[in-house]
Amino acid sequence: MTKPVRPNEFAEEEILHEIRWYERERVGLGDRLWTDIQAITQLISDYPQIGRVVRLSRVRGTIRRFPLRHFPFFVIYREHPDHLELVALAPMRRKPNYWRSRVS
Repeated sequence: MTKPVRPNEFAEEEILHEIRWYERERVGLGDRLWTDIQAITQLISDYPQIGRVVRLSRVRGTIRRFPLRHFPFFVIYREHPDHLELVALAPMRRKPNYWRSRVS
């Protein structure tokens, strides 16, 4: 069952920030990041349970993460009955758990 994916305001800001950063590093790289994000967003929309569950106590909904294919980020998302909330575009190594306060 396909579920719509809705980024929260923090995730939207992170996505835009990272796209701009990569585009400044090399022309076209920001577009490649956006394409990668879109592909993973479609995948989790089609298969919401594909991501690895992130164990957190006292959190409403199930939090999952799924890696981007070509960039060092996880897409962090929360399952709701009618949609998926994109919580963060989290770096794999740099401050990997900073986003946890957003879901508590």
